[in-house]
Amino acid sequence: MEEKNIIKELARKFRKAILECDSSELPLSLANFPSESCADASTLLGSYLNDNNILQFDLIKGIRGEGSSFETHYWLEKDNLILDITADQFDEMDEEIILTEVDSNWHKSFKKEKRQYADHRIIGAKDVRDHLSAVYDYILEKMD
Repeated sequence: MEEKNIIKELARKFRKAILECDSSELPLSLANFPSESCADASTLLGSYLNDNNILQFDLIKGIRGEGSSFETHYWLEKDNLILDITADQFDEMDEEIILTEVDSNWHKSFKKEKRQYADHRIIGAKDVRDHLSAVYDYILEKMD
């Protein structure tokens, strides 16, 4: 199977597992998935991809707008690919999983502000790392 197809299938499984979690058992950052969940969901998806030998995805933080229209969004990038499992939290997006070339017009509407390796296990703050590890394990329990 081509790597893009493998990535899309892994993203589908991961998103489905998050949706199958009891929202009261998830941290606030994931309780209303996909809304307001992009940072942690993308970081944990990066971990899941790494665990499945799909390496080197970066977590991207994008910003757009000002004042009351200011928005942030996080997604994953690797080489020339964008992977986004939370874009549908925005009214103008309806795809649950976006896997596309880096020149996505919608993602270009965000100014890239930050890039880091996408894996919760490399987070410096031990309490955050431990918390996300517990959440990650809970999500994995919901997999088929």
